[in-house]
This record gives sequence, structure tokens and C-alpha cells, in this order.
Amino acid sequence: MAERVPVIYGLEFQSRALTSRVGETERIQFLCGTQTIRNENQIHLVDYDEETTILNKLVYPYSEGEIWNITCSAADKDLVAVTTGKIDKEGQYVRRANLIRLDGGTPDETDVGTVRSLGELPSMDGVQCTSWHPAGGSHNQLVVVNDKANVSLWSVDTDTPQETSKVQLDSRGRLNYSSISWNSHHNYSTVLVTADSALYSWDMRTKKTHQLLDHHHGPCIRDIDSNPNRPYYFLSCGDDCTTQFWDWRKLQGPLVTRRDHSHWVWSAQYNLSYDQLVLSGSSDSQVLLTRVASVASEPLKHLDDEDEPALPPTDNVISVYEEHEDSVYNVKWSTTDAWVFASLSYDGRLVINHVPTNEKYAILTA
Repeated sequence: MAERVPVIYGLEFQSRALTSRVGETERIQFLCGTQTIRNENQIHLVDYDEETTILNKLVYPYSEGEIWNITCSAADKDLVAVTTGKIDKEGQYVRRANLIRLDGGTPDETDVGTVRSLGELPSMDGVQCTSWHPAGGSHNQLVVVNDKANVSLWSVDTDTPQETSKVQLDSRGRLNYSSISWNSHHNYSTVLVTADSALYSWDMRTKKTHQLLDHHHGPCIRDIDSNPNRPYYFLSCGDDCTTQFWDWRKLQGPLVTRRDHSHWVWSAQYNLSYDQLVLSGSSDSQVLLTRVASVASEPLKHLDDEDEPALPPTDNVISVYEEHEDSVYNVKWSTTDAWVFASLSYDGRLVINHVPTNEKYAILTA
């Protein structure tokens, strides 16, 4: 069977914000946000038809400033949190979290939508990033971290969000809080938060925080992701060009270290269904699909012959994707189709790719 070719979509301006439309259960959709200071920014809803390989778009004008981070509620696909940066009335550059609702039909009906603003989160200046509760359903909650090391939990069951819990990390003046990840186990009661080269956990049951890592990935940990299928396991990536895999019960060192990129690794994510598949994107302009079977929940074992015993799982790069010409700031798996993913580079190029057919069938027939 022939491999599917990449599908490329170009945004009008530079961009680094990308998310899968988590609440959408039938169509493969991604949201991207632009980052320009000279023009009105845009949010692009990109709809991918896997059978025809046709992309449809719905563009939402967004006038609140540069888009640094965009996340979509799993409980309500039209509810989006946008981390925005702009110059305020005093001439200071400020970053805040805006809640918006996307209106305007579907991408196959029209190509321009409208944004209905629900306002900024009150008393939250210097917002670095946000993350919605992954479970959806009745859990319409949002975790927000700002540059003063405040981490807060917001309930967004109505159009008026309420702060329900808050903690301050003992982060000793760290400046870059670049990533949040919910631990999918123990009823999503714990989140991980990066702070420069350190990593903290916040247990929302006990209201306590703990420092898990320090001085890792060079100057900065750029991204983290909790394994969706294996408790206590997570990955991290950053400025030392590596992606590392951890068990937070044994933090003396990483279980696996992959040094497959030649520059900073900005984004990495487990496949939501098959956690041996890991995406990573780097400022070396490459996207890598890696098999990390040695620490997966269900390691894939290969048979050389029906009469031979199964070989131990191997870790290796499955595919290198080179459709980008600029730094790849974000990679995301589709939450609708486990074999589809998207990557976004700073020049505004969005690329949709597939897991290679032989790897897909090896997993499904294992």
C-alpha cells in the first residue's frame, strides 16, 4: 500500500500555537494561532478529510494581540483559551489568557468565522500557558501558570470563570513557565509544570507542590507530556537537543534519553492510544516519529519467524519528516484519528502527516 503524502497548509503570518480540536469526535481538526505585531492576528480552524486529503479552513480574525499558546476544551469544542501578548496603555508588553468561543459554522460551509470573547481571566497577568482538563465531560477546568510562579485552577462551567484553587511554586525567580501536563491517572489530580530547567508537580488533593527535576535540558525544558496509558511515566524535551523519558518515582536519572535532533526540541507528545509512538519537533526544522517501546505500556515485539521467540522491543526513529524550512515549534496528534498528526513551523507552515502503514499494521497485529 502506498504511503500517504504530506498535506501542507500555509498561514498568512508566522505562528507557533497549535492544538488538536479536542472536543471534536468525528472530524480531524486542528487550531492554529498567528503571531504578528503589525497586522490583525488570526485563528485558523483546519479540517482534514482523510479520504480525499482535502483541507478546508475557517479563519477567525483575532485582534487581541500575538497568540503564544492556544488550547481547546475537551468538554466544549468551541471553547478556547488563548494566551495573548500585546502592548498595554502604559507601553508595557503584557501576556494574558483570553477565553473565547468560536462561532460561524463549519469549514466546508464558509471560510470566515467570528470570535465571541468571554473576557480575560481576572487577576492573571504575565500568563505563560494554559491547559484544559483532558477528560472533558463535566470537567470544564483550566490550569493557568504565570511568570510570577502562580499556578491556578479555574472552573469554566459558565461564561464567567471562577478560580477554585491556587498555589505558588517555590521556583526562586525562574522566568520561563513553558508547559503544563495533566497526569491522566488518579482522577487527574496532579499536574506537572515546567519552570526554566526545573519541573514541579502540584497535587490538587493536598494543595502541595514538589520539585521533581532541576537543571535538566540545559537552560530550559521546552515541553512535557504525561504518558496517557502508564502511571508515573512522562517525557520532557528542551535546549540540550534531547527527549527524555522518566518515571517520577525514580528521578535519579531518565529511563531513556533520545538525542535525535541537532537543535532545541520545542515540542514532544505521546500518541494518545499507542504510547510507544512519540512525536518531536525541533528548531532543526525536522519532525521525528520515534518508537520508544522500552518504556511503553504495551511494548511492540517483532517476530523474525513464526517459530522464533519474540525479539525484545527496540527504540528507534521510525520516520523523519522534512517538509518544514523553519523552526518547528509545535507537534500535535489528532484526537480523532490515532494515526494522523500535525506540525507547525514559525513561518506559518502547517503539515499534516500519517504514521507509516507498516508501523500502523505492526501495532494493530501485535
